[in-house]
Amino acid sequence: MTAINPQVIEHKPSFWNRPRLFVGACLVIVAGVGGALYTQDSVKAAALLVNTTQQPATQIVAHKDYLEVQPIAATAPAPDQSLELWAVPADGTPVSLGLLPEDGKGIIGINPRQQESISKPVTLMVSSETKGGSVSKQPTGPTVYQGALAIR
Repeated sequence: MTAINPQVIEHKPSFWNRPRLFVGACLVIVAGVGGALYTQDSVKAAALLVNTTQQPATQIVAHKDYLEVQPIAATAPAPDQSLELWAVPADGTPVSLGLLPEDGKGIIGINPRQQESISKPVTLMVSSETKGGSVSKQPTGPTVYQGALAIR
């Protein structure tokens, strides 16, 4: 029996396939790095707030346009009360940064005025206010937690 030799045809990749693959790989890398840099949200400042007996209660991490609240040993306010976070600068005029989330953990969005108030080292203070927060735009209730905001 005679063996039939199949003719082997070599297929050479065209000249244009290699540059296309190279350009495609570069685009994927550039898109990945660009996306990572665009969505990067760096921490601007942080504070550990302590209660009246100097025990850690809540951690506040300041990002560009929001504050991240992480309870450590925080207690819930009374049903007719809210906990309000304040930035107290050296001149002593507190600026409200918003209400702490009811369950203690969450995000507080901050506007440009509030961002400016925490752009330098300040003391953060949490006061117990009537439900919904202070109507006078100044703390009226007792201080529950406080601590220094450290700029990074």
